[in-house]
Amino acid sequence: MKFTIRRTALVGASLAALAAACAPATAQNATALEEIDVIGTTPLGGDGLDRDKVPANVISVGGDQLRTSGSATVQEGLFQNAPSVNISDVTGNPFNKEIFFRGFQSSQQNGAPQGLAVYQNGVRVNEAFGDTVNYEFIPTVAIERLDIWTNNPVFGLNALGGALSFQTKSGFTFQGVELESQMGSFGRYEGSAQWGTQVGNWAGYLAIEGARDDGWRDFSASHVKRVFGDVGYKTDTSEIHLNFTYADSKLGVVGPTPFELLEQRRRNVYTGDQINENEMGMLNLQGKFQVTDTWSLQANAYYRRYRSDRVDGNDTDVRPCPDDPTLLCLEADDFGAEEGDDRLLVRDPVTGRPIANTFYPQDGEYGPGTTPGSIERSHIRTTSAGGTLQATNESEFFGRKNHFVVGAAYDFGKTDFRGESELCIIPEDLQCIGTGQKYHTLIPGGIIPVDLEAKNHYLGLYATNTLDLTDKLSATIGARWNYARLILNDKGTIVPLNEEGLPAGPNLDGKHSFDRFNPMAGLTYKIAPNVTGFVSYSESNRAPTALELGCSNPDIPCPLESTLVSDPPLDQVVTRTGELGFRGSFDSFLGGALNWSASIYRANNSNDILNVPSEITGRGYFLNAGDTRRQGLELSAQYMAEKWAVYANYSYIDATFRKSLRLASPNNPASEGYGEDDDDDDIVAAADDDDNAGTIHVRKGDRLTGIPDHQFKFGAAYRVTPAWTVGGDAQVMSAQYYLGDESNQNKKLPGYAIFNVNTSYQVTEQLRLFGGVKNLFNKKYSNNATFFETDDIGFLGLEDPRSITPARPLQVYVGLNMKFGAKADPVLVTKY
Repeated sequence: MKFTIRRTALVGASLAALAAACAPATAQNATALEEIDVIGTTPLGGDGLDRDKVPANVISVGGDQLRTSGSATVQEGLFQNAPSVNISDVTGNPFNKEIFFRGFQSSQQNGAPQGLAVYQNGVRVNEAFGDTVNYEFIPTVAIERLDIWTNNPVFGLNALGGALSFQTKSGFTFQGVELESQMGSFGRYEGSAQWGTQVGNWAGYLAIEGARDDGWRDFSASHVKRVFGDVGYKTDTSEIHLNFTYADSKLGVVGPTPFELLEQRRRNVYTGDQINENEMGMLNLQGKFQVTDTWSLQANAYYRRYRSDRVDGNDTDVRPCPDDPTLLCLEADDFGAEEGDDRLLVRDPVTGRPIANTFYPQDGEYGPGTTPGSIERSHIRTTSAGGTLQATNESEFFGRKNHFVVGAAYDFGKTDFRGESELCIIPEDLQCIGTGQKYHTLIPGGIIPVDLEAKNHYLGLYATNTLDLTDKLSATIGARWNYARLILNDKGTIVPLNEEGLPAGPNLDGKHSFDRFNPMAGLTYKIAPNVTGFVSYSESNRAPTALELGCSNPDIPCPLESTLVSDPPLDQVVTRTGELGFRGSFDSFLGGALNWSASIYRANNSNDILNVPSEITGRGYFLNAGDTRRQGLELSAQYMAEKWAVYANYSYIDATFRKSLRLASPNNPASEGYGEDDDDDDIVAAADDDDNAGTIHVRKGDRLTGIPDHQFKFGAAYRVTPAWTVGGDAQVMSAQYYLGDESNQNKKLPGYAIFNVNTSYQVTEQLRLFGGVKNLFNKKYSNNATFFETDDIGFLGLEDPRSITPARPLQVYVGLNMKFGAKADPVLVTKY
């Protein structure tokens, strides 16, 4: 599907390019980043509260800072600049990395517990179907700034750990023309162009960018294209903007690979192909209006369309039937069934008849080119729309300054989701060769095609008030009421059957409603003119997604993400957060400027939803896994003098389970019954009469997986001459537990330290050259690891159940930046 908005974007790009050639551009000074003293306190923004009165450790990052890593997306920039942010490379793709902030996850992966709310110009960009966030859609070059909020329920659903609020440029904030291109290791090419101008009360802005990466591992090539444009009108009492965003990506996501294969060759990948093709178009109309001296209105309305097609080649349980090898069946032992059970037969989705075995050896001797496999395909089509209306009042309250905001937000989403499976053959390179034969089975936990329509209705009513109790002390109170209505319409015609031949469980049809009132309160105190202390408490929630509700029956697990089968209820997740901290800034400190902050926090989750693997290989389901806690310490400092600058961030994150529970993790070597299967070649946990087989016992205090306890980041830049700047930075992460090792019984994934260097030279007033090296010492490391079933592809002869995603080795890049109609003074903190 190609959107009409795509044509609109391309036409707009052509017109803007013509306008750039004809219209004069005003000067824009490229100076060091200034401290942001006023901040919008809601997703819509526009209310403008003094930052020192915000009772939370809000982090603001400028657009240029986000691009310092050289990445075409924002994840690397966030990782480098913000404390308590780490990234996980689940898919092995630079554009598709997950973000963790204070131990809360934000991911492109369906099935990940989404704990952060993400906004672009006041529009919630968490996808309607799974609350996922496609960060490759964010128009990187067009970002003016990013505010990272911690405990603020005003940001609505999913703001458990906080919220990311992106604000983009306009012709009022950027004038001139800027072109940039770079090339680097592993076939990496990037280019961007941005143009902005203001003519009287009108302003226009356009950004176009693209990136191509051949991938350093096999079968991992990617490309990304983005367009962002904005037309604005501004008077003394109002400002209106109409902006559009278009993005298109094709990502090779190779994912974790068995440890033994990586020992043979670091570029090796496991089964494939694994390809994500995504496309998005969005229109957003936003405005702010000064109604009186004390009252103002802010509003927006948006329309958005999203398409995703995903292909995932895997091994499979399909084998020739033991009693009739001319037909195909699922292996009975894996599903707790008897051989000869008709529900195990592999059938044609159109005719419903058993499929003849014309693909695989009937004697069960499998090798490269004869091993059974399965290609899972999923298709998502989402249309969403909504808006926010907000009022701000700055009237004094009994002679004291007072900042009051009240608003309402509504978001609607309609998603069509389809999932299907195709038989394939696994060759020596493990990249599945499709047979063209789609298939399904009728056994619970087997393969069922899906055709689902899901509708989301999200309503939020919020208010917040900040009152100056004294000249030094300010108090904030606020709340948001969230209402979520999810309607699932199962349009599929094939359902799993029990032993009596009846439907094994409820289908996907369902209507689910969730609501909650989330309060907040906090104090800030001006200890000294340049030092502020703050303390706060807040609550927030997230509702289960359609994806989680559609795969929450442990008796009918589903092979995420192509299949959904049953719709039992889940409870919403609630987070209660307390935070205490200090921050300060000194304009004259040892001849330079110093900014610093320190804070501690505790966030307790109730009814946390986890994606748990089933005892049936390759399947999983969602469940409310009790209580978890994330608490920690954050320290941050930045110092800038005339010729040099330095920054350092440290964070400690203690993320633990707060209740004991038993979870399925059959591929974990520490799970009960591991290696005791009747089949001598199979070393997963035995599925015998022991109900605990294949499970692990998680105890109170065990650490959450995939989250390093300690994170330390630092960097520096030095101006050698007025035109030449050199710099470097480092990220140091401690060890973390493997996904699937929630009981903490296995050796951790080792920590790592990565060092990067960069340089920039201003050749002329318009031309700047830059370059750098990432992972300078070519460190072999990983930030994502899990376990797998070792005997799924017998001809590999694997025995070690560890599976990791290796990180990129040493990379070199060079580029140039050109500015026209803008003064290009060299800056101290280099862009790369």
